[in-house]
Amino acid sequence: MGEISMNYAEAEEYINQIPRFSKVKSEENVDEILALFGHPEKKFAYIHVAGTNGKGSVCAFLDSMLRMAGKKTGLFTSPHLITTTERMKINGQNISEEAFTEIFEELLHVVKAREKAGHLHPTYFEWLYLMAMLWFGRQGIEYGIIETGLGGRLDATNHIAQPVLTIITSISYDHMEILGSTLTEIAGEKAGILKSGVPVICDGSEPEAMAVIRKRAAILHCPLKVIEPEQVKILLNRGKNIDFLLQDRYDNKSYRIHVQTEAVYQTMNGSLAWMAVKELQKQDSELQQTEDGVFLEGMAHMHWPGRLEELLPGVYVDGAHNVGGIRKLRESIAASFAGRPVWLLFAVASDKDYGEMIRILCTIPELKGVTVTEIENYRRTDLETVASIFRKNWHGYVGHSYNINEAITTSEQQAAKYPNAVLICAGSLYLAGSVIEALQR
Repeated sequence: MGEISMNYAEAEEYINQIPRFSKVKSEENVDEILALFGHPEKKFAYIHVAGTNGKGSVCAFLDSMLRMAGKKTGLFTSPHLITTTERMKINGQNISEEAFTEIFEELLHVVKAREKAGHLHPTYFEWLYLMAMLWFGRQGIEYGIIETGLGGRLDATNHIAQPVLTIITSISYDHMEILGSTLTEIAGEKAGILKSGVPVICDGSEPEAMAVIRKRAAILHCPLKVIEPEQVKILLNRGKNIDFLLQDRYDNKSYRIHVQTEAVYQTMNGSLAWMAVKELQKQDSELQQTEDGVFLEGMAHMHWPGRLEELLPGVYVDGAHNVGGIRKLRESIAASFAGRPVWLLFAVASDKDYGEMIRILCTIPELKGVTVTEIENYRRTDLETVASIFRKNWHGYVGHSYNINEAITTSEQQAAKYPNAVLICAGSLYLAGSVIEALQR
C-alpha cells in the first residue's frame, strides 16, 4: 500500500471538498467498497432510522438505553455541530482524530485505486458513512444505530439488506427539491428503508404520511407499531425536565418516563426509542433480562446537543431548521417558558421555507425582539431578506448583524433588559453549532 500521510486537519479538508451529491445512483459503489473490507456493516445488529425531524434524538435515546443495558454501541448521525468526529461515536465517545485519520487514509487508497479503474468517487456523506462502518466493524460493536442522511430509499445507508429494526420519526416538508413536494411523496422516500419482515416503529402524527408507510409495511409484511400523539401525555413539566406517560397499545402497558430537557417534542422522540428497545428485547436474550429501570435510567441520562439546550442561564440553542422543526420549537417555548419574555437569534439556509418558519416564530406570544444573522455557509440566506420578512409579519424590534459573535452578544444584552427572559437561537443547525462553539470559547 502506497504512502499517503495526512494529519486530521488535512483529512477533514479533503472530505469537505467532496461534492455533496451525485447525479448517479451510487448504492452499488458503497456496497462494492464495503465488500473489499469484508462487509463490516454486517458484523453488528443494524438499526436504521429515517424521518424529517427527530432522527438524531431518537438515535441518541436508543443509544443511551442500550449502553445502560451493557451493550457496546456505534452511533452514526449527521450533521455535526462543531467537528466532523461527532458523526461517529462508540459508547457515546466521538472517534479520535488519530483513528479518524487512519481510517481515512485506508479508504483513500481504495477509492483512488477504484477511480483509476473507472469507478465513482463516493460523495461527502457516503465517505463518512463508509468510515463509520469500517470503524464500527473493527471495534466489535453489538448494535449500530444508523441515521439516514437524506430521504431513505436512495440514501447511502440503505444498501443494508437486513437491519434488525427500522424507525421512522416525524415527517414534514423539507428537501422538497429532492424528496417531492407532498407528504405522500416524502413519506414514500422515507418508507424506502423498510425491508421484508423487519419490524418498524413509526411516529403517527401525520395521517397522510402514515397511509404510505402502512401500505408499504403491509406489502413487505413488516410488523408495524405506530405511536399516535394522544398516546404520549405530559405529566409534569418542570422547565428543566419532563415526566410523561407513554401508553403502549400493543402490549397494553403504560410507562412513566423522565427526560432531562425543556423540549416537549422530545417526548415523542423518547417514546419512539422506548418502543424500539422493547422490540429489540424480543430479539436479544440479554436485553430480555434487563429491567425497565435500566432503560429508564438511560432515557433520563440522554443528552443530545443543540435540542433546546441551555448553554448559559437563560440562553438556549435549538437545531430547528425547517417548518416542522420550528413548529415543534414554538410548542416547546409555549409549554416550557410560558409567560417568560423571549428574544430570538435567527439565521437560516436558503433552501428552506424560511417565510413560513418566520411566520410561525412571529406568533410566539412573549416575543420581545429578534436579531437576524447569517450562517457561515454557502447556503446562507441574506440577512436583509430575512429581516424584511420578520418586519412584515411582526411589528416589534428586528435588528441584525453579519457577525455571529456580535449577534450573540447583542442578543444577550437585549434579552437581559427583560426580567427572567430567555434567548432562543434557532433556524439552522449551522447556527446552532456556531453558537455552541462561540459560547464554549
